Amino acid sequence: MFDSGSASGLLDSVPDWKQPATLQEHHAHIAREHFREIHAVTAVYLARCEEDGRRGNNEAHQGEFAHVEIAAILHVTESAAARMIDLGCDLRLRLHRVSAAFAAGTIDLTQTRAIVGALANVSDDKLDDIENRLLSDGDHLTSTKLKQRARRLIARYDPDGVHRRRERAEEDRDVRTHASDDGMSTLEGLLPAVGAQRLSMRLREMSLQVCADDPRTHAQRRADALIALTDGADHLPCHCRREHCTATKATERLGTEDVTTRAPREKATILVGVSATTLLGLDDLPGYLYGYGAIDADLARDIAADGTWKQILTLTGKDRERLIEHLLDELRAAAPELFYETTENDEPWVSGRRIDTNPPGPILGVGNALRAAGITPSNIRSRTKTSREAHTYQPSKRLAEIIRTRDGTCRFPNCTARAQDCDLDHTIPFNHANPANGGLTVEENLACLCRKHHRLKTEGYWTVTQLGSGLLRWTDPHGTITVTEPNGPFSDPVDEHNDDDHDTTDARALRVLSDRNSGRTAEDDLAYLLDTLVPPGARHPKPRIPAGPILVIDLDEPPPF
Repeated sequence: MFDSGSASGLLDSVPDWKQPATLQEHHAHIAREHFREIHAVTAVYLARCEEDGRRGNNEAHQGEFAHVEIAAILHVTESAAARMIDLGCDLRLRLHRVSAAFAAGTIDLTQTRAIVGALANVSDDKLDDIENRLLSDGDHLTSTKLKQRARRLIARYDPDGVHRRRERAEEDRDVRTHASDDGMSTLEGLLPAVGAQRLSMRLREMSLQVCADDPRTHAQRRADALIALTDGADHLPCHCRREHCTATKATERLGTEDVTTRAPREKATILVGVSATTLLGLDDLPGYLYGYGAIDADLARDIAADGTWKQILTLTGKDRERLIEHLLDELRAAAPELFYETTENDEPWVSGRRIDTNPPGPILGVGNALRAAGITPSNIRSRTKTSREAHTYQPSKRLAEIIRTRDGTCRFPNCTARAQDCDLDHTIPFNHANPANGGLTVEENLACLCRKHHRLKTEGYWTVTQLGSGLLRWTDPHGTITVTEPNGPFSDPVDEHNDDDHDTTDARALRVLSDRNSGRTAEDDLAYLLDTLVPPGARHPKPRIPAGPILVIDLDEPPPF
């Protein structure tokens, strides 16, 4: 009845190895055609504006009916035609870099709309810089990821504008319901980010109060939880219909309590990452609201005013390089005999054993600051405990908190699932029979993956490798490599960008691989110096080190956090 061969398929006669490139080029071709259509629609609009101007029409009313004409030509709604005109005007008159990328097919229509929407209210004097940074490595990001990155860039480079726009936007907050089909209604609204996150966390908390036999999906429970909140309920009733359901009994006990004696319910917890210097008012670096993204410094300080603070000890890649250089300079002055010149690049090297280790991510610890001391009994106990935890399948609470704080979201390419809702996956599988022979439960072998992408990785459709510094290298079934980086509040990729040299994620990953494969890095030299000072059998006498405490780091053991 149906002739399946009447139309030629895009991938007909295309070998498997060439199909990804064919699909990519076809998608880029569609993007270029979309640009040509938007460009043409804009040309029609501008022509009508000129015609109205020659007629003497007020400038505010020039071209006001062009969208009606476009809608009739393209058989789209008038509102859709108006959106096409608005997009075209932004590209032609304001966002020239985005327009060039769209015209080349580097970004598609969806990505373009996301960027244009995110940059709609950016100050003119900051627009070019932010647009350039956003496009430097944004061609491989989804529209959601582009919006998140845009928020971070805008909050960092246009903080004053962010504060003013947030205050104006809060005036437009609203919640509405609309009748839908089949006896349902649609709820939509615009809420301040903090209030929306509190609502989200509260609905999630209530959806988890039922027992495991409740037949509803998580989505259905969240919807029912919102209705329960409007009825004044604190808990979501369980629907398992079991006589001895513990969740139902707990709800009944709460219902029979005297409201005058019932303890007040705690507010839903929201997490915000912010620099200590920003809290003290020394700078206006953006904060990070979990589940939302970058927020301006003033909002972060407002939230912190009556919040609970927890210290996060961090060490970024740049901080690590500065620390290495500083320590090496001090040691070079105290013990120059440890250094010798190489014939390659005429750079100084330090003699001694080599240590092949991947640098950890930027999160060194969560909680109280750790005292920088030498080898002490408490220090040894901490490392022994950490080593024991590394051979245990379930990560400790502290390690899990570090991983979720580092990653922020699922680490699969372009996935935006929140880290709190993800599994902690062992990149190298944990060996339950002999843990010493399998992937250890340490930061360098753990990453947040949502359940879907966790299963996809476990089934072997995609493979993943830890590159160090929190970077993950993913390989799809066709061999295409994608590198993802941490997306938590203290792993801002913007921080890693030099103001004069906008590295791409792939470039940073290649640099990490290059350092790793070179056989020896500055970190190896520093580890040697701090570990033993002089290796066994060294010909040089032990150098005299100025008096003072010495921090000794044993890299054969995991860090004591």
